[in-house]
Amino acid sequence: MEKYSLTYINELGKKCQADFKVNEYHSLMELLFDKYLEEWVDCKGRAWCGTCHIEILEGNITEGMDENEGHMLSKIDGSTSSSRFACQIPVSKQLSGVVFKIAADI
Repeated sequence: MEKYSLTYINELGKKCQADFKVNEYHSLMELLFDKYLEEWVDCKGRAWCGTCHIEILEGNITEGMDENEGHMLSKIDGSTSSSRFACQIPVSKQLSGVVFKIAADI
């Protein structure tokens, strides 16, 4: 199975690389939690709490945003048009090369 990688900037501003395989995890949140970060979500991936807020800096995620995610993002200070919730982004080869930062203000 082919490996891919993405880049994220953690809450401390450090640039990190995450390697993954397609279908290894259900969501970007699960990948980051399992391999790289402390648990930081309160709603267990249902797009209710906003604690897995990320901002896409490079690349595109074409996976559509559902109504719940859009509604919650609209309530979060500091969200932008490139904001997403990591719990709502499936792990696919589309994530290869994407660069994002984890919102530190949550």
